[in-house]
Amino acid sequence: MNRFDRVTSLLLLLQTRSVVTAQFLAEHFNVSERTIYRDIRTLENAGVPIGAEAGVGYFLEKGYRLPPVSFTLDEAASLLLGEKLLVASLDANSLQDFKQALNKVRAVIDTCDKDYLSSFDADIEVLPTGSHFPIDGVNPHDQNQNTSTVTDQGVLQGQGATHSGDRWLRECRAALVRRQVIEIDYAALSSNRHSTRTIEPIGLFYYSWHWHLIGWCRLREAYRDFRLDRIHALVPQSEQFARHSRLTLQQYLNEQPGRDELQEVELFFGLEAARFVGEQRYMFGFADEERQADGVKMRFLTPVPEYMARWLLQYTDDVDVIKGDSIKKALQRFSAQLAAHWNG
Repeated sequence: MNRFDRVTSLLLLLQTRSVVTAQFLAEHFNVSERTIYRDIRTLENAGVPIGAEAGVGYFLEKGYRLPPVSFTLDEAASLLLGEKLLVASLDANSLQDFKQALNKVRAVIDTCDKDYLSSFDADIEVLPTGSHFPIDGVNPHDQNQNTSTVTDQGVLQGQGATHSGDRWLRECRAALVRRQVIEIDYAALSSNRHSTRTIEPIGLFYYSWHWHLIGWCRLREAYRDFRLDRIHALVPQSEQFARHSRLTLQQYLNEQPGRDELQEVELFFGLEAARFVGEQRYMFGFADEERQADGVKMRFLTPVPEYMARWLLQYTDDVDVIKGDSIKKALQRFSAQLAAHWNG
């Protein structure tokens, strides 16, 4: 962040709090306290009435107000992404408050940007089954940190994993709105083999802790689902595609097997097994639970019954299937295969 942006952000931060310390500001902007002192002096020289109290901190004098702040398009789009995720995580009243706040953001942005947000709104979807947030913001399957750099050729390169484990949201968002073809270096989840794909993106879909880019893959000549954390490089192309020639995100999702037929599964975990279920349950559509004296009954809405059955094998006889015949049959089949394998 350059100095002008930092000083401006510092002034905005002062407006959001009654008092802030130099130490807090230094940590927030990742600079020294001496730098903060200089930034405060710059604001004072510009006529901003900043008060200071030894041992307490800095504050804006009463009565001073900045003119209304405009949101950038990227900021507004990020808030829209947040709204989609919060649908499954907030109570009705809090979600309504958030929606009203977002409507106020929409009201102060330019007309063309409003059209951008409306278009983007239709291109994103979140599967509303249980919590979508790993504990402490950590995905147990992606422990490494991740950063992105730009090579001399303009290729965006990923290094490791971000806090969410996903990358490229801003780039994919821009490509969706511009109907822009992108080229990606993708590592398939099943084999980890890399391939170069040219994609016509139609939407972003969030499920099982990850954002997925949905698009028409020219290599496979079919619609494909690309998990963002599996994309190792992304190159926006100058070519645009005709949006009407492809399905909308909703049309694509409605055509997927089981999209409207998420299987309801009820399981009973003994006390010992329930200790280890943890965050993994959210990967299989965890909906709610009921604690009982001898264990925990959990309800799931899962699109992946066989995958879920493989997960349940580890709990052996400490889990029972209350509802979900397909899960029970898969467990019986896998158990027989395991018995045959180890007896052989």
